[in-house]
Amino acid sequence: MKSMRLSTIAAALMVAMPLYAQTTDPAQPKVENGKPTTSAEKTAAKKTVEAEDDIEIIAVTGVYQADLKARAMERDAKAFSSVIATDDMGNFVDQNVAESLRRIPGVTLERSEGEGKYIAVRGLGPKFVSVSMNGAELSGAGDERKIGLDGITSDSLGAIEVFKTLTPDMNLNSIGGAVNVKAISAYDRGKNTLKMKLQDSYSEIREEHSPKFSLDGTQLFLDEKIGVGFALSYEDRKTQVDEVRHHSTRELNFLQGGIGLSEEQLGVAPEILIPAQLENRREIADRTRTTATLNFEFKPSEDSFYYLRGNYSNYTDGDIAQREFYNFYNGDEADEVIYVNAETKEFALSDVDVFNQYFIQEGETTTTNFSVGGENYIADSWRVDYEFAYSKTEDKSVGDRRAQFRERENIVYGKGSRDNIIAKVLTPAEAAALGGFALKDDEDVFAGEADGDISDLSNMEYDNLFMEDSTRTDEITSLKLNLQKDFDYQYLNFIKVGGTYNEREHYNNKDRWSYTVNSADCGGDQTCMDVATSNITDYNYAVPAGGLFTYPFVSQQDVEYIVNSTKITRESATGGEESIDSTKEDYTLTEDTYAAFIMAEMPLSEQLTVITGVRYAHTEFSSTGFMSLENDDWDFGNDKMLDLAIPLPESSITYSEFFPSIHVRYEPSDQILVRTSLWTSYTRPSFKQARGFAKFDDDISLCDPTTNECYSSPDGQSAIELQGYILGPDNAVQVGNPNLVAMTSDNFDASFGWYPSKELFMEAAVFYKNIDNFIVDVTGIQMGINELPLTLPVNQVSDFAIPQDLVLNQVDITLNGDKATVYGIELSYNQFFENGLFWQSNMTFVKSEAELDATIRQDKMPLPGQADVTGNIAVGWEDESFSLRLISNYRSDILEEVGSCPVSANKADSQTCKTWADIYQDDIMTFDIKVKYDFSKSLSVYFDAINLTDESDLRYFTGNEQSGGEILYQREDYGRTFQLGMNYKFY
Repeated sequence: MKSMRLSTIAAALMVAMPLYAQTTDPAQPKVENGKPTTSAEKTAAKKTVEAEDDIEIIAVTGVYQADLKARAMERDAKAFSSVIATDDMGNFVDQNVAESLRRIPGVTLERSEGEGKYIAVRGLGPKFVSVSMNGAELSGAGDERKIGLDGITSDSLGAIEVFKTLTPDMNLNSIGGAVNVKAISAYDRGKNTLKMKLQDSYSEIREEHSPKFSLDGTQLFLDEKIGVGFALSYEDRKTQVDEVRHHSTRELNFLQGGIGLSEEQLGVAPEILIPAQLENRREIADRTRTTATLNFEFKPSEDSFYYLRGNYSNYTDGDIAQREFYNFYNGDEADEVIYVNAETKEFALSDVDVFNQYFIQEGETTTTNFSVGGENYIADSWRVDYEFAYSKTEDKSVGDRRAQFRERENIVYGKGSRDNIIAKVLTPAEAAALGGFALKDDEDVFAGEADGDISDLSNMEYDNLFMEDSTRTDEITSLKLNLQKDFDYQYLNFIKVGGTYNEREHYNNKDRWSYTVNSADCGGDQTCMDVATSNITDYNYAVPAGGLFTYPFVSQQDVEYIVNSTKITRESATGGEESIDSTKEDYTLTEDTYAAFIMAEMPLSEQLTVITGVRYAHTEFSSTGFMSLENDDWDFGNDKMLDLAIPLPESSITYSEFFPSIHVRYEPSDQILVRTSLWTSYTRPSFKQARGFAKFDDDISLCDPTTNECYSSPDGQSAIELQGYILGPDNAVQVGNPNLVAMTSDNFDASFGWYPSKELFMEAAVFYKNIDNFIVDVTGIQMGINELPLTLPVNQVSDFAIPQDLVLNQVDITLNGDKATVYGIELSYNQFFENGLFWQSNMTFVKSEAELDATIRQDKMPLPGQADVTGNIAVGWEDESFSLRLISNYRSDILEEVGSCPVSANKADSQTCKTWADIYQDDIMTFDIKVKYDFSKSLSVYFDAINLTDESDLRYFTGNEQSGGEILYQREDYGRTFQLGMNYKFY
């Protein structure tokens, strides 16, 4: 496949002989940095000036002007792209960069805490999309490569570009597309400006106001030899997200039986699939965001240009998380099942723990980006540009604390559905009536169970203290050097060569303590001993409003009191040792990448231009990590609980490849623009996917090798007896895969743009992607420990045995698939009418097919992370002073994770063919209203109503007949938001 790809495109290179590199500013092709020298640049520059003159003569404002500017920039670009531009007041039509991007054809939004954060392009998710600022890669603090755009204020930018085809001089680490956010520039605006914005945002679900202030401007000095662009922004944002979710790492559970059934009936009783856990969660966040941008540019002559660009953002978070858990998996043993209804999928279990946690977190995230570089013309035909760029994100959280209360051994009724998971604590009498059997005083299944009266909360005891300090850092340093030789030939404009070098270090360190507080560890402190033996009724408590929770929570003041009173137990409770929780998630990874390219631009005629070239990319990746196993139930004598965090050997991999491409631009008239491209690109695995780690589930089971019986928490065995046990095959483990290589893609794009007038724009584009080694997260596969992509130090476990050849039935891992194909069509239609009405719309239709190794999945499936249909429609009306828009965005459902169903499995056997474990993100359609009124040329006021239909973000298991269909995985409710603000220009 690789050799075929190279030979096919190499032939195209030989026939076409190369052409142009993507300029950093598609609207003004290097004119602002020096002078146009080639015929293509002169033609593009002339068209840009004409377009700007036309806009100035028409004196358009608002949405219309922003649309015209975007169309001009897209048309002058050498690669196929979509652009978001500012209106006449220097504003984007949205207040958030990610929110603006979702208006672009083929672009959809992924939300976090109700705010747009990550983007997908042409149905391919955020992991397929690269994000840069002024062409330099941005750092991020997460385990994923995707970069959140919520921290970039729109007031600090001059334009947002989404490239859907990539030329060889660009970073090709992007199969879906590349986003470049451009800093505010005095040369782009071409004049001195100063603007202030005041805004208040109101969250309906939080019932709080979020004020925001920003100031931005541009200044030209010394006869326009120096240009300065700057922006400052401050926001105090208050949000609330209500969430219902399944456990993040567990599959659905099989359940069979019932106390009222005879042995004969048990043998033929139907089996259903139920949730493993229910978590009701409320996240209340107070976030202050401060951002600053400075763009210093210097043009001492037409032949030289220099710049220093910097961006700083700081988040300070004060988060409160309230979490209510029902652990159904505690009560799914045969003698704990009270009731199973195969028709309705209802169930009732005994021995279920119910607990709540009150989590207080105070974090700070700081991102610093800067780049310094320049461009020089030498001897009128040589051009050299160079840049040093640095980006660092540091996420610190110090003093996080959590108090947990737990009521053990409850009888709980449950039922799962697509939109919800229901849990209700029952009394023994209610359980017996539900199960259809008589309640007996000595009924073993109810021995020690709570009485189900949740008005008596004395059994909900202070159970666990959690404290954490954490630091996560991502640091990128890069160097770039390009050299271009311009030619005055009929069929050759220039040849360009260059290269980049990137160093990246990603570091994660946690100091975490989580343990049961024992009064014996209080050292005689009476307050500590009282709190250690307290229950929820000893404090101020209440059920939070909103209907999300059943059990009450203590107040924040009481949580602080509980933590401060008992944190002195840490040294004694942990024996002064570093907790497993302080080490199991620690890692350091490094990634060094090298790239070099050669490309050329050739005008085959006045209307036809070809760009072609090849890029070589080389990656060296290494990481550290741990094998961890945490246990709450097994006692190995002397109060020693099994907790393991064993360092793994450093994992590393090196891979490289050539990526050729050819891009054709044909412009037969001023009204028609045709583009076609054949290009190659890649996407590296995320840090979480590629780093070395192995994490066993907290609730392990061990097996007696003499009887082959396995237990999750047996009673009465001595430590000597337990040492003969072995790890059971049903234990779940999450494993990183250091052997992952980047997925690569052959891409074909063709587009037809029609520009009949300034008021009408139509475009149709088709695209095709052939992806090799696509990366997919797979859950619940069967795999031997000796078959894992990393060597586990099982010989260092002494309390029980872990055989090297042990086959585990539930391994969650990321794998390189075989191949996948993606093809689609993208349609755009924008029209502005003389009466002020306007229509902006686009729709993207995508189909994909992916193939995994037959040992993982026997059937083909959609490509994970891809949506079949995305669409955006905005209809509105505006005149010189008023603008109204109704905006709708739609995205179809997305496959996120894949359950295993190997070729050896019987499709009818849900125990071995787990297609029911596929996780999808549900489709979503949102509606927003945006209104703006200009009181004068200087003052405008706007009002935004966001998520008018109160949509939720929903994820679900596919399920099957045994589950009654789809079962909720996660639902986030963030409510409606209303924004009122004003802009004032001081010029």
